[in-house]
Amino acid sequence: MKRFILLMAILLSLLNFTVNASEKIKVIYPNVNSGGTNLFGYAVLKLALENSGHDFELVITKSNPNNARVRKLIKNKVISISDFGTSVQFEKDFLPIYFPINLGLTGWRVFIIKNYNQTKFTHINSLSDLSLHTAGQGIGWSDVKILEKADLRVVQAPDLANLFKMLERQRFDYFPLGANEAHFLLESFKNKNVSDLIVENNLLLIYPFARFFFVHKDNVKLHDIVKKGLKKSFDNGSFWNLFKSHKSNEALFKKVNLKERKIIRISNPNMSDKFKQIPKKYFFNLNMLIE
Repeated sequence: MKRFILLMAILLSLLNFTVNASEKIKVIYPNVNSGGTNLFGYAVLKLALENSGHDFELVITKSNPNNARVRKLIKNKVISISDFGTSVQFEKDFLPIYFPINLGLTGWRVFIIKNYNQTKFTHINSLSDLSLHTAGQGIGWSDVKILEKADLRVVQAPDLANLFKMLERQRFDYFPLGANEAHFLLESFKNKNVSDLIVENNLLLIYPFARFFFVHKDNVKLHDIVKKGLKKSFDNGSFWNLFKSHKSNEALFKKVNLKERKIIRISNPNMSDKFKQIPKKYFFNLNMLIE
């Protein structure tokens, strides 16, 4: 009788574990800068959840917070997850998923500039040349400290819309953006009085960097589900298929001409040990453009 009771207890425990493991999880993602479901981060998250094998409901917020606000919303458990450029401090404040969702291209920067400044930027050949000009970046972006550590001047604004307007009004000289996103974001904002802005065609600023998904430090369950889905999607090729086909990355393969650009490299003194341990296979290299 005791054995029977013990056996039933084990079976009930296993049943309960199975039910909990497959229980639908609700995931709330922020509508960052009004990008909505067009955001590459949203598409990657959806793919990862689909590949995780876990039942889920993915919803997006009605509000459109900037990145600084997003971090507060994660801390207050208003949203479940978001993606942004990493830093040692962010990795302490939140629970990061160590997978560079844009293959590290956040650290391959091309510039948005005023069209009549192209000649000026064509004559830039070094970091010291670039340091004579001022960059624009978002408030709280990890890149700000990286650029400043390289002695580059930076002006900050709350969100993308303001950054494009400020560049239009010559509050700064260039707006560094990931090589995979610059054209897409410029096109998205061109109808908002920024018609004389272009993607600069000469320079490529490179530093080690990555965009991760972050969740609240207590949300281990979602962390593990998304991490499993990301790795599976990378291994089965669906991540690369999404990366190549997503509208935000289209210009990387058709317009940016990375191989033709002058490269300026700077260091990133704000990398954690865990960041440095991420396998190289998850990071972009120029050979990927021929695949």
